[in-house]
Amino acid sequence: MSSLKKWLRPYDEKQHAWAVSYLEKKNVRLYSRPDRNYEYLLEIDKISQNNPHYKLAVNSMKSAWRQQKLREKRRDKTEFSLVISNEKKKRLSTLAKQRGKTIGETLEEIINYESQRQLEIKEEIKKEKEIIKQKLESTRGHYNARVHKKNMTIHTLLYALEESIENMLNSEIDAIKAYQPTAYEHTGTKEYKELRLAEEKEKINKYLKKIHTWEPNYFPLDIQDKIRIREIINGKQ
Repeated sequence: MSSLKKWLRPYDEKQHAWAVSYLEKKNVRLYSRPDRNYEYLLEIDKISQNNPHYKLAVNSMKSAWRQQKLREKRRDKTEFSLVISNEKKKRLSTLAKQRGKTIGETLEEIINYESQRQLEIKEEIKKEKEIIKQKLESTRGHYNARVHKKNMTIHTLLYALEESIENMLNSEIDAIKAYQPTAYEHTGTKEYKELRLAEEKEKINKYLKKIHTWEPNYFPLDIQDKIRIREIINGKQ
């Protein structure tokens, strides 16, 4: 097998076209040529085996091809120098030898691996944060539900307490009216009832301040809370 045939890649049409162009620039050509560049190059090689000019051109072509492939390989790359310890240089050389690669290629692999690892770590951290966020939201939701239930219980009790106080004061006033008509002139007034309610309200709010809830509670409830609690008691919610 001729050195050219051994050098050529049978199915690398890009290499064949480049070789034809290079040889023609060196004035190595045939005036009658096959359609395929590969066959054309083999025909030139067969005819020109004893031609010194051809042999020089082929050797020059092979060297030029190596240089071109090297330039292509180095495309989008840059040279830089760095200082590392002799021990690390030795270990890097060993790694390169084990991988069958150059030191530069080995460094690129290490950098790519570390970059990918950092991306994976960031993704894992992101997933963990999302899991923690979901757990916190779930915990917060359960906590808010318990707090809401507790507040609703307190509101219901305050509603019942207000009604009980209202009934108690009405019973008290009715008893005074029945057994102490003279005193009723004072106790039966609207002002007296409001005063008694204010006294009860002050005592109850004093105790409510000691109860820690999501929202502070006051007695008596405002009108909206009363309506909501009444609807719950009556089964409308």
